Amino acid sequence: MELNVEFIFDKADEDIKSFFRHEWLSANSQHFGRDISDEINQPLTVIVTDNSSSRQILGAAQCLIMGNTLRVSTLLVKEEYRKSQGIGSLILQKLENLAKEKKWHKIRLSTSEKHQNIKFYQKNGYTIEATLENDAFQATWYILSRFVEIV
Repeated sequence: MELNVEFIFDKADEDIKSFFRHEWLSANSQHFGRDISDEINQPLTVIVTDNSSSRQILGAAQCLIMGNTLRVSTLLVKEEYRKSQGIGSLILQKLENLAKEKKWHKIRLSTSEKHQNIKFYQKNGYTIEATLENDAFQATWYILSRFVEIV
């Protein structure tokens, strides 16, 4: 059998989406005994704004819900509000509160040594789970997580 390989950088067409829907269902059933499609890759965005009429965004996080784990893919604070206003910590605290409410057991994120924010995450209760040497951009990346106490 001769095979053809394609790379698609644009959005997937309906044939590709249909393939993934069908095969995910099959794989989920085989590996987990049920369809977990609704439990993975659910997007979540949290923003912090000021109270002015212009509603200026001061910080934001983009996340994915994967099973009972909340994965923070991006956490950004407007430059002039970094390091002293507590906006990043507020975002992490609100995510933890949501995780408790939704009974998600863990929050996970990654950062590189170049971001110089490991101490910030550790101060907020995160521990290093893994270190990836010379990964993307020839930097060391850290995967950090925090278990959420579910009551």
